[in-house]
Amino acid sequence: MRKLIVVSLAGLLAFLLMSVPGRTAAQGPGQATSDKPKIVLDPDKLAEEWMKRFNALDDWQLTPEGKEQGVDELVNSMMELYTPDVLAEVPPHDEEQMGSVMLRGKGLVRHWVDKIAKTQVRIAYIRTAQTQKEFNGVQPVFTTTFPWGGLGVSFQIIGAWSMREDRLHKRFMAPGAVFLQFDDNGKIERLRLYLTETTKVVPG
Repeated sequence: MRKLIVVSLAGLLAFLLMSVPGRTAAQGPGQATSDKPKIVLDPDKLAEEWMKRFNALDDWQLTPEGKEQGVDELVNSMMELYTPDVLAEVPPHDEEQMGSVMLRGKGLVRHWVDKIAKTQVRIAYIRTAQTQKEFNGVQPVFTTTFPWGGLGVSFQIIGAWSMREDRLHKRFMAPGAVFLQFDDNGKIERLRLYLTETTKVVPG
């Protein structure tokens, strides 16, 4: 009789534990749920954040002693967007090279970002706008979801910049597109910056 009562009490206790809101059968007493709220990725905000940080790469100054002031902070801000194993396909800096450059890992991408920050000024990349019917100046962002998770974001751009050593006499412009692949945490796993033929603008 005593054994039957003990078994009944054990069954009642198990039933009460399973009835607690938020607790599953696999969770024991005192075990918290491991479910985390899923981050909602906003394609427009993701595109704008990448553009804002890229355009800010030239917002640093030289001190009277000739030291670079603020460049590391801007590069660090840009690199916060990427995963450690990011894969990037970017335009070459070498005029003799044809095609794009493939960068693997955050270290190489940082080197590319740092070079842009130190060699280019008046960086002004803008998202291409479209007008149709009653809609004026819409900047489309194209998205896709992946079966492994994450979000793909792409948009058309027009890039404009000058070289630091000749900022007053030459201006470069090129249309293109940006392709970004984000993981579930909103970090960039893949980047492709595509620029078509660059046009050199020289003041007359």
